[in-house]
Amino acid sequence: MKATKILISIILITTLSSFLIKENDVRIWTQQTNVKKAIEFEKSISEDIEFLKQNVSISKSSFPLVDQFDLVNPIVVKREVDGELPVYGQYFFSKSDSIIRFISYDWEIDKYGNYFKKQEIWKQEAKKIDKYNGKYNQIKSFLSKSFGEPTIEDSEPQVTKSQWGKEDYLSRKTEWETDKVYSSLSLVFASNTYRIRWNYYWKK
Repeated sequence: MKATKILISIILITTLSSFLIKENDVRIWTQQTNVKKAIEFEKSISEDIEFLKQNVSISKSSFPLVDQFDLVNPIVVKREVDGELPVYGQYFFSKSDSIIRFISYDWEIDKYGNYFKKQEIWKQEAKKIDKYNGKYNQIKSFLSKSFGEPTIEDSEPQVTKSQWGKEDYLSRKTEWETDKVYSSLSLVFASNTYRIRWNYYWKK
């Protein structure tokens, strides 16, 4: 019921938020290069970035080709953006040649923060579905201009039933796929997860 009420409010604000889109705020790396190039790209965006030491794994459901490469711990970077959600970029690369194989970006507050300390953040973010949906539309518009029309898309957040017996939540997903690359954009707006995620990989 709560998720349904939020969804109704989204429909009312979607038109207004669309006028606030600034596509040049979306900065993504899509080249299959040595990971050093992605690091240079991150450093060129802003001086206000931080490279984090995090142990991050990747599942086969996210990257079906994960077993084909000897991936090492990814380069993880945090971008602070004034008035926007922080961006966490994760660049997974193969050990033998340092070539990027999988990229994941998260627009999320305090992604790697202490789980219990984040509960106050969740209380605040639970009131900001318009902020997340507007940012999602901004990123989706940018990706559509980069990759063409999506192969699968949700035009609005959908009420989604929890697999863990918790209350329903809102989610969105858009996919772009060719014979060479796969790209997906997702939104999760739940009681303990407020995040936009973009995944990208090459099929060869």
